Amino acid sequence: MSTNKTKTTLADYDLVLDNSPHIFEKWSSQWIMLQVIVAMLFPLAAGVYFFGFQTLYLTVLAVITCVISEYLYEKIVRKRVTVTDLSAVVTGMVIGLSMPNGVQWYSIIIVSLFAIIVVKMIPGGIGRNRFNPAVGGRVMYLMAPWIVNTFVAGEDIITTASQAEAITTATPDDLVAAATPLYYIASGAQEVPEGAQTLWNMFLGNQGGWGGSLGETSAIALLIAMAFLIFRRIINPKIPALYIGTVALIMLVYSGFDFEFMMYHILSGALLLAGTFMVTDYASGGLTPLGRTVFPIGAGIITAAFRIGYFSPEGVGFSILIMNAIIPFVDKLVMPRIYGHKKRPGVHPDYDLTEPLTKRDVLTYN
Repeated sequence: MSTNKTKTTLADYDLVLDNSPHIFEKWSSQWIMLQVIVAMLFPLAAGVYFFGFQTLYLTVLAVITCVISEYLYEKIVRKRVTVTDLSAVVTGMVIGLSMPNGVQWYSIIIVSLFAIIVVKMIPGGIGRNRFNPAVGGRVMYLMAPWIVNTFVAGEDIITTASQAEAITTATPDDLVAAATPLYYIASGAQEVPEGAQTLWNMFLGNQGGWGGSLGETSAIALLIAMAFLIFRRIINPKIPALYIGTVALIMLVYSGFDFEFMMYHILSGALLLAGTFMVTDYASGGLTPLGRTVFPIGAGIITAAFRIGYFSPEGVGFSILIMNAIIPFVDKLVMPRIYGHKKRPGVHPDYDLTEPLTKRDVLTYN
């Protein structure tokens, strides 16, 4: 009696011959960006409720401008088209939500073009941009009145103001483009004035005619968005906690441990919007564990300094851009050592942390 035995050969297996590691992760850039888009629907809905459908219209306009400008730029310079990763959509939504009530449609287009072309694409695109594109656009918009009124004679083409005095000497009621709660409690103030909006109303949203950006006035909507991103494991809760906590601690000490004054600063301006969607940005934040700790703390200190000082009542955008410029040097100082070596390698000053470390990047071993 004979038994037929079938031999198993190597050819019977479907071998993976590509470079290692052979790991397939569902968390693609597109999937991550999609979760951020879903989270931004909460402050977007709040903005539509408080400010009307202009919020939706301006946000959609910003998204369309960002996507088209990124696509055309990549086509013109003959780069691989990356608009399908949805990062341009996220940038457009953040720009739309960070614009003030009453902003003109052409301002949205100018800001979006600046954010995508100048801040994001010219440095190399997603992962290579040192500065956060949406924050860069926001700060450009805030600085535009001063720039235009200083260097261009005639009517201001960026905002509704036409004279430098209209910005520098306006009353609080005229400052429709400012985070008006901060006008009363920032720039040297150490207590909340009488007649200020209640903390509960500020927590719910833009009650009683307070100004501010379209997506930053409802604290509860932003906290829901933050909780969603933490639950989906898109952002590390440590980062917004360190950023918001740093500002809260400084304001608490500065006000003589006035809890109400501290809460007004937490619920005012773009602090929660930035803590949810800006300081948590992967590309422009810290890359090392220490860098991801230093970045939100540093941004929080600078934000508090701006609010206590007299230059700007907000300071969120400026603080993030300043830390965007500083944090790559922090990451280089704490770069993990190569396995088998006792000390970290020295690298060229122009080494890009987003690229793999090669032999030519290494100077010497200390």
